[in-house]
Amino acid sequence: MADRDSFIDEVSEELRRDRMLTAWRRWGPWVVGVVVLAVAGAGIATWLDQQDDAAARAAGARLIEAADIPDATERAEAYAARAAELDAGAAVIARLSQAAALVEAGERAAAVEVLDGLESDGAADPLYRDLAGFKAALLRAEDLDPAARADALAAYVAEGQPFRLLALEARAVARLQSGDLPGAREDVETALADPMLSPSLGQRLTQLQELLGEGEG
Repeated sequence: MADRDSFIDEVSEELRRDRMLTAWRRWGPWVVGVVVLAVAGAGIATWLDQQDDAAARAAGARLIEAADIPDATERAEAYAARAAELDAGAAVIARLSQAAALVEAGERAAAVEVLDGLESDGAADPLYRDLAGFKAALLRAEDLDPAARADALAAYVAEGQPFRLLALEARAVARLQSGDLPGAREDVETALADPMLSPSLGQRLTQLQELLGEGEG
């Protein structure tokens, strides 16, 4: 009887893990793809809030005009044209938005090329350069197996990294998919304990924590 109960417990645990992996295979691409999409969209509004002259308003209108193009490939082309025409912050937002549109169009390699160019642009704001580098790393990591993807994110989870919490979330997903549940729990708990955690990220991490459960397995 004890052996049978132990077997049932093991089967139940495997089924629970399978459910977790199924859920995060569905959610995973959304998690790693959210960074540029969110920041590029918010960046247009933030940049506009910081400007008050007619030229800035005209540039913002051009960015918003490009954002309204329904086809992702055409939208990426429009953003590329805006990036070549606009100055400073507006051009950076256009390049980030171009990369996001390319990801949506399924052109990851082209998106990485755009992000690499922005990361190496010494004239761009350091925060946007860091964002471009992080997003490029996430896109490259999608071609790796889960364990290698977790390793590739190690540099971005260090103290002081600007996108540390998002990197911890992405690494937790990779560790979950590789079967490293203790490592995934550690990343989730570290992120949840950070005072800079945003409500939306906290909600996602809490859901992941619930999926992971407790214990050694």
